[in-house]
Amino acid sequence: MVMEKRSPPEQRGGRIGVPCRAAPQVLKNTRRREGGDTNCFFVTIWIAAFMYKSNDILRKQTALKGERKISVLVAISLAFTFHIIGVYWWYQKDDLLYPLIMLPPRAIPPFWHAIFIIMVNDTLVRQAGMVVKCVLLMYYKNSRGRNYRKQGQMLTLVEYLLLLYRALLPTPVWYRFFLNKEYGSLFSSLLTGLYLTFKLTSVVEKVQSFFAALKALSRKEVHYGAYATSEQVSAAGDLCAICQEKMHAPILLRCKHIFCEDCVSEWFERERTCPLCRALVKPADLRSFGDGSTSLFFQLLPWRRVKPSLLAAAHKVYSERRP
Repeated sequence: MVMEKRSPPEQRGGRIGVPCRAAPQVLKNTRRREGGDTNCFFVTIWIAAFMYKSNDILRKQTALKGERKISVLVAISLAFTFHIIGVYWWYQKDDLLYPLIMLPPRAIPPFWHAIFIIMVNDTLVRQAGMVVKCVLLMYYKNSRGRNYRKQGQMLTLVEYLLLLYRALLPTPVWYRFFLNKEYGSLFSSLLTGLYLTFKLTSVVEKVQSFFAALKALSRKEVHYGAYATSEQVSAAGDLCAICQEKMHAPILLRCKHIFCEDCVSEWFERERTCPLCRALVKPADLRSFGDGSTSLFFQLLPWRRVKPSLLAAAHKVYSERRP
């Protein structure tokens, strides 16, 4: 009777051609990757929640005006800074820092890891911008009149600079991702060209908004009125209808109503009409971020806002083209 000679277990491959001895290592790597994806998901949720709470804290500190305390602002700035450093230190091997200086990641990232890199950088850049805004709030702590208006313009300028930088942040990551030759040279080149075209349009809009904010900062006159004379203030009764106190640095609006510059500047952070007659006074130009707020939308793709359906469609295309 002839016995069939069987090869050793380590030489026999499975259905997918993986040696039996290597199978446990493959399974281990798969579990590690799944665990890493879960970890990245919870970290993204954490830093997003931290950023939303930070935005609320900063708006409240801005609204306090002269009552805000330097010690509190310093503590907030340190907390934001340590949070940023801690996240980057924890993920120092994940190529998070390369896109910050417009360099693509060293390796082609998987789809969801590319999303993770972009979202973390986008959130932490906003967090760093909040530290800069805290410094501005310390500088303008006792601001009134023209200085209060200057504070709002500086906060707006910082936010539009952040929007411009954040629009550029995803570019090196998606550029590396779309140039993956595994999907075919034609397909990769087409996606890269479409992405860069949309991105250029978005960046041009952000540049225009930034220079408009810079122009508003350099403008010395009030663009929704003019400073009232003493005769005009006396004729109006020298009482601000908003704060019900004696007027300080009174502003004569185009509708001929007079208010304190502090009061009316804060009003026009939210409204465009006169507080009394509701006449349209402030032109619809730039959105103001003078209340210390930060844009909460993620800059993931060239479009202004990212919808979940768009991400799902992109991942479907990625999965279908994946070998």
